[in-house]
Amino acid sequence: MHVELHSEAHPAPTRISRSVLSDETYSVIRDMVLEHRIAPGNRVNIDSLSADLGVSPTPVREALARLESDGLVVKVPLRGYSTTPLLSVREFVELTQFRVLIEQWTASQASRSVDPNVARSLRAEIEIGRQTTGSREGGSEAFRALTDHDARFHALIATTAGNELIAQSFERTHFHLHFLRLYLASHSADHPDHAKLREVLEEYDRSGQVSRTIDNHSAIADAIIAGDADEASTLMRDHIELSRVRFLPVVELLSTLG
Repeated sequence: MHVELHSEAHPAPTRISRSVLSDETYSVIRDMVLEHRIAPGNRVNIDSLSADLGVSPTPVREALARLESDGLVVKVPLRGYSTTPLLSVREFVELTQFRVLIEQWTASQASRSVDPNVARSLRAEIEIGRQTTGSREGGSEAFRALTDHDARFHALIATTAGNELIAQSFERTHFHLHFLRLYLASHSADHPDHAKLREVLEEYDRSGQVSRTIDNHSAIADAIIAGDADEASTLMRDHIELSRVRFLPVVELLSTLG
């Protein structure tokens, strides 16, 4: 899949004027990839990037190594780093299928081992989700806040389930990063058919997906806290499947551009 978003040149980001830790450099470069200031499939020039950010090449290399584990960049021998392509339709569907299999189980298991601290954490995270998204139902800022909340909520349930291997497997999919990248790509794609993509995306944004997602989380949390394993599992499955169905038309249309 090829989607032409921006040219090879990197638009100058906000300059980092002081020495920063590698995790701060990582956050800046990650946002450049997510926001397509470095487009999918483009080579990442370490020297150019370090000059743009005002840091030495060392934290840039450290950040790129972390981004490689996120699946956002790939290192090719003798050629250096390049950003990865966007998820294909097949990859998107397969990741959601994996999530259904794993997260039905984690929701069920979490309901059998939830304690007052976890219950408070679940309720607090839902409140954070409502506060950070506010009344917004669409747009990049609302979607960023929603995916951040969504990642924390699902990771909390996976951790509560008590199986470290499964929790790590869920974390390593980095599904929410790639979901956000697809969403931002649909806003920035430069193609004659972009009008159709914009129409599909606006329909998605109008569907109430922000408030619906948080309401779904609230219902899942209630079932887990109540110790209802079957209900928690069913609600989790329906939540993930509905998310896939709602966003799949965006992914399908995005995959045809290029």
